[in-house]
Parts: sequence; C-alpha cells; structure tokens
Amino acid sequence: MAERNRNKVILVTGATGRQGGAVAARLLAGGWTVRALTRSPHSPQAEELAAAGAQIAAGRPGDRAALEVAMAGVHGVFSVQPGVLGAAPVPYDDEIAWGCAIADAALAAGAAHLVFSSVAGAPRSEGVRAFEPKLRIERHLHRIGAPATILRPVSFMDNYADPAFGLGSGALATPLAADVPEQLIALADIGVLAALAFDDPAGYLGQAVDIAGDELTPPRIAQVLSQALGRAVPYVPVPLEAVREQSTAFAEAVDFLNRNGGYGADLARARELHPGLLTFDRWLATGGAARIATLIPAEQPSS
Repeated sequence: MAERNRNKVILVTGATGRQGGAVAARLLAGGWTVRALTRSPHSPQAEELAAAGAQIAAGRPGDRAALEVAMAGVHGVFSVQPGVLGAAPVPYDDEIAWGCAIADAALAAGAAHLVFSSVAGAPRSEGVRAFEPKLRIERHLHRIGAPATILRPVSFMDNYADPAFGLGSGALATPLAADVPEQLIALADIGVLAALAFDDPAGYLGQAVDIAGDELTPPRIAQVLSQALGRAVPYVPVPLEAVREQSTAFAEAVDFLNRNGGYGADLARARELHPGLLTFDRWLATGGAARIATLIPAEQPSS
C-alpha cells in the first residue's frame, strides 16, 4: 500500500497542530507524500515534519492565493480548523471562513478526496459556538458537492496531558456532569482514521463518521487516572456558572454535552472501522500516564 501511495500528495492543513500533526505522521508512515500547510514554516514542529520527509508549504488557512499554490497537484486534503476554544482562539466567523476556503480551493484544484475533521454532535449543535462552525462547514461541503469524508471526533485523551487542562492541581476538576460519559479519542487514532479514509475512498467518500475509542463518566476517569498514576486523583465537580464566568463558549459546549448525554458517538461502529482504537486505559499505559505525571506535583508525605 505504501508503494501505491508514494506519488500521491496529501495536503495537511494545521500540520504543526495536534490533529494535523497526528494525521501527517500517519500518512508519512503509510507512504503518502505529505505537504504540510503551516503559518510557521520555521517552527520546530515544521522542521520535524520536514526531517520526516514532508514538504512544507507556508500559508494561512484563509489565504486563497496561498491555498492555490499549496494545493497544486494534490490528490487529497485533510482539513482541520482551530476554533473558539483553541489554544489560540479563532472567532466563530473566521473558523467557518477558513474551512469553506479550504474546501473551495480543494474543489478548484481537482482534489479527489477531502477529509474534514468536524466534531461529534455537530448535526445537533445549532447555537453552540464551539461546535456550530463545524456544522456550517459540513453544510458547505454538501452544497458545493466536494468529494469528502467527514470525521467527527469526540474529546481528546491527549487533553489530559495538556498543561492547560488543569490536572496540574492533582485533581480532576470538571463541569461535565458526573453521570454523563465523556467519550474520548486518542489523537493518534484520528491520524489512523484519516489515513484509512484516504486509503479506501470507495468506503469513505460521502460518509460522515463519529469516532471515539472509549467513554467514561468523570468519577470513573478519576479512578482510572488514580490507578494509572499510583496516586489519588479526586474528582471535583465544578459548577457550570463558575465556568460561564470564565468562558461563555466553553460553558455552552459543556451544557450541550450535559443536556444531551454526551456526544452520542457509536463506539461499536468506530471500532468496526478501526479495531485497534485505543481505550483510555491503553492510552495511559502506552505513554499517556507518563506525560500526565510530569504535570502533577509530587504528593507530600503525611505528617
């Protein structure tokens, strides 16, 4: 399969980000020629991709001229946009504009396959600023007739190893309801599913697929973390109003999930597509716990 893909170029947007980076790495491992679109062509992440064999294309996701240059001769495009909850937040209208511009440029370039990363629950997300832009981009893909696959991931397991996530306090403090399972996907598995879609266009073109590898309630996540880390990680519920005071967009997303019982992804269906999807236990055992451990201060001995 690697030999078959060798001369086919896949443009990966957001290639120096988390999702794009996972997709680029998997495509390179599968023998594809990867062209990495990034606003930071001289960043360490871009240099690492170049060292792995990727072509580096400089450009912003909303710059049509840069997109046309980057998409010259491509076979496929992986499209992902940061949003209002990103590390560098992107306004609602900009996220939609960027996603639509990439789709338009891919269609104009004659790309045979566009894989768009949306979010599970997007079809029900009217009025939720963190999710609704994905729905608007999905509708644009349908409207222009782009040859596309829509992947709809849930929450990332890797968030738990992100310093910004909050586990640095040693507790799992979350506004997600205690009785609502949080569905989770490893970033590496988003890369796997994207590669599977490009490898099997007949099976994936025109499809929208929710992808999740596990689901656990917040108290259960705290238990699993405690077992994996060998120390107590208590579950601490956070009132939604406290979240709303910090970020109305995040509060909207949490309220949406709490009211709807979570993302609603079909885990069995996702595992049919990729039987090796990581569970949270497995993700922790294969490096996740070690990453989290570096964030949490050592427990103080009891007096």
